[in-house]
Amino acid sequence: MSRHQDRRPPAPQEKATSLISLFPTKFMKPGTPRILSPLEHLPTDIAYIVVQNLAKGDLGNLARCSSVCHDFTLLLRLRRIILTSDGVRAFRDGGKYEMYRKYVRCVRFPDPSEWDPDPVWNEDEEIRTYRDPMIPALRTYTSSLDYFPDITELHISYKIPAAAEGNAFVAVYASISKQPFYQNLRKLEFLVEKTQDMACYWTGKELISEYFRLGKDDREFLGNQILEEEDVNIAIRRLVVPAPSLKSAAISVTGIARPWEVLWMGKQNGLFYYYPFFQAPNLVELVVNVKGSDGPEGSRSNSRSSLDMTQLKELNNQTLR
Repeated sequence: MSRHQDRRPPAPQEKATSLISLFPTKFMKPGTPRILSPLEHLPTDIAYIVVQNLAKGDLGNLARCSSVCHDFTLLLRLRRIILTSDGVRAFRDGGKYEMYRKYVRCVRFPDPSEWDPDPVWNEDEEIRTYRDPMIPALRTYTSSLDYFPDITELHISYKIPAAAEGNAFVAVYASISKQPFYQNLRKLEFLVEKTQDMACYWTGKELISEYFRLGKDDREFLGNQILEEEDVNIAIRRLVVPAPSLKSAAISVTGIARPWEVLWMGKQNGLFYYYPFFQAPNLVELVVNVKGSDGPEGSRSNSRSSLDMTQLKELNNQTLR
């Protein structure tokens, strides 16, 4: 047999069998003539290496070229996902991607700016109360993390009325710290945007009564009452569990105390956001992004800080005094 014959590309049927063994591929009907692309002439493992090194945008473009390319790249594209309502439905029990949950390694919540559809008014109530989707969406995205037991990177972002900031963080952290993936996380980010007057029922004298007008599921998620900062500190300290695999972390929150303000000025605003990282012994760096307390263009300037383990330990010791 000649060297040329040795290197002949595999027959379409042979290639299809090879791909089916590794990828969820849909092929054309038997007997339908089709010219193989150069990528398909490669051995499956080599083709996979080529595709694996494509940039995210190029991977998406390749997936749109054909049904074969779509399915060939599916597992790679599912390694990093942004949760959406459609995505949650796809991965839930009985969803089209249910069998691929174990391949997901990185999950991102949608950008908070995408959580702002038109207000929904309850016409049956005597007082028309603003209803927004922030809390139900946060509850849905947080609970959907149950689907992904093997993720190693998690980016949590949400928008929350300032009055419920502590309740939201306790609810979110209580959920993720119980997940099987938590101790295997290598990267964790919290991006929280606090709103002051976006939803009228979160401000003013009727704050407490309006809180109890939330839906039953939302109240169960956030807790029975609005928590003061000291209550949040106590709750998070009780919830914190070790994160031995964590290497990189970030906190981006409007108006929290900067690290040096905690260390040298004794400010405690939002200190509870730091607590989960005090028990991350292998953390290399914690990046803290702070927006002005009056919003991105408020009187308190934006800043970015980076803490190494020595500084983080000093911050932890300061909070214990």
